[in-house]
Amino acid sequence: MLQRLLRTLLIAATGGALFTLIHSPLPWLLGPLVLTVLAIFLGCNTLWVPAWFRKAGITIVGITMGLRITQDIWQTMMDHVGLMLIATIITICFGILNAWIMHKVHKVDVTTSIFSSIPGGLVEMVNVGQNLGGNLPIISLFHSIRVVIIVLLTPFIVTLLPNQPGFSLIHSGGHVLGGIPTLCVLAIGAAGALAAARCKVPAPFLLGPLLFTTLVSLNTTFLGGTPVLSDAIVNTAQIFIGVSIGLDFRREDLIRYRRLFLSGLVHSLFLSAASILLAVFLANTTRIDLITSILATAPGGIAEMSLTALATGADPLLVTAFQLFRVLFIVTIFSFFIRSFVKNVTQKSLPKEVE
Repeated sequence: MLQRLLRTLLIAATGGALFTLIHSPLPWLLGPLVLTVLAIFLGCNTLWVPAWFRKAGITIVGITMGLRITQDIWQTMMDHVGLMLIATIITICFGILNAWIMHKVHKVDVTTSIFSSIPGGLVEMVNVGQNLGGNLPIISLFHSIRVVIIVLLTPFIVTLLPNQPGFSLIHSGGHVLGGIPTLCVLAIGAAGALAAARCKVPAPFLLGPLLFTTLVSLNTTFLGGTPVLSDAIVNTAQIFIGVSIGLDFRREDLIRYRRLFLSGLVHSLFLSAASILLAVFLANTTRIDLITSILATAPGGIAEMSLTALATGADPLLVTAFQLFRVLFIVTIFSFFIRSFVKNVTQKSLPKEVE
């Protein structure tokens, strides 16, 4: 296991270094992700990292955001609840259209089509879809493709925008915490993650550290003004997240469902384009800047879009609010209606396996 872990980390570190040389946005996230997926495509089936890697990386992102929060952010979030609802409903409509195409063209059952196409949280959609009788490998494959495509494309799209601030050091503008304060804030974040997970809070390893760190940062002077984590810690978190996303792909699923792989790729690109159009509309009708709008409406992971917001100078907390609202709405209200629909619809003998 140690050899597999070291081999995986070597590939991830190589990817980060290469993407740094080409001045890629978020090189320590995208480099490990790309090289890990490439290695899997080429047949390397010995890559492995512990499950806690991704949780640890997301926890550090939550801490980083918590250190940046201000007294005004909560009111800012509440002021945009209506926009969050509208954006979520529009995104769901695009997902339903894709589900209908998947059901009609590829003859995939209704449950699998819906839960493969609706951009909620990857884990949440897989769990709910499986519980309702959906095809687990297909649902997992579609969401893995979606997350990878969105996480890869969105940072590069942002860099092409005119009059945008570009990518910078995530810790710019603050003083880097020393050794003891860093250990303390990491412990606080870990406690927040564990508490949120115990209370079954959605995205616990992001929101728990964010909340706990915010409470300490706003109510004490222990950390000083505008504290930030070191580059080494933030880059390590990106490596953990990037390689973990890449390992969600399984070569055997790609081979078994090769007919659906292209469909999943087109579906992800369609969702990405639709979310950009939605973001442009929001930016032109509200006071939200275009970069924040794009990251807020992108159907990617909460932590990954928040991390991109941190690196671009966008509003990471507003991005998180939009992303979290979408996931919560989909896994609660939307899932309730879909459960009722699945139970009442008269299904014909459609195959649940697509070879």
